Amino acid sequence: MQLKSEEDFVMHSARDEIVSREREFHNLRFSQEEDPRGSLDKWYRTIRHGAERQDEQIKRLSKNADVLEYGCSDGGWSLHSLHLPDHCRSLTGIDISDVAVNKANERASALGSTNATFLAMNAEAMSFEDNKFDLVYGRGIIHHLDLDRCFSDDVVRVLKPNGVASFYEPMGHNPLLNAYRKRTPLIRTADEHPLLISDFALARRYFSDVQVDYFGLCSVGSALMPRTISETVYTVGKAVDSVVLTLPFVKRFAWYALLTLRA
Repeated sequence: MQLKSEEDFVMHSARDEIVSREREFHNLRFSQEEDPRGSLDKWYRTIRHGAERQDEQIKRLSKNADVLEYGCSDGGWSLHSLHLPDHCRSLTGIDISDVAVNKANERASALGSTNATFLAMNAEAMSFEDNKFDLVYGRGIIHHLDLDRCFSDDVVRVLKPNGVASFYEPMGHNPLLNAYRKRTPLIRTADEHPLLISDFALARRYFSDVQVDYFGLCSVGSALMPRTISETVYTVGKAVDSVVLTLPFVKRFAWYALLTLRA
């Protein structure tokens, strides 16, 4: 028993260090006037159809619902893009960055959103009661976390029966993307881990249904094209992806995946 206690102590200490690094990274990011990752916008536009798919899903599932944004950033997505307070019962957002959370609460106050609350909280150790939310959603968040703890101890626990979790996350199988990640360490955290196919198998241990849709293979090439033809290349690439990213071996090389998880 003593050995196990020592192993647990080491494991928890390591996770605490990771959480501390994540908080420091994102507090610095949200303290700057310009997002240091703004140069990536042209790349994210090549997978915007996946983000739009998730937006539509969240708007549909949040009607008259209690919803949790898992990794809320500065609140801009939920408050200004999705306008969730207008049609959900309650909106709660959490983020590891207290700087971001302060900005999110300021946004909510400026909009007069009385049903929106943002809290600084560790996503791997949420303090909410069980069965609190109809919908949990996030974008680019769970690849920063210990997925076993994220799925079992937190997301499943706080979801109501038949509740849904939605996450839009980067994948880690494409060698070109991985090479780029290694060359740009300063725009990402040291501990993040883009998702692997094995992570979806892990999700199936905790959720009754796991649906995965893949985005961004051929469409990503449009970011390299001149502006005069980039939109055409994007449209063609998106159409090709809708076919090739259904193939069992090929789909793992997509840049992003939309996970729909049902409790």
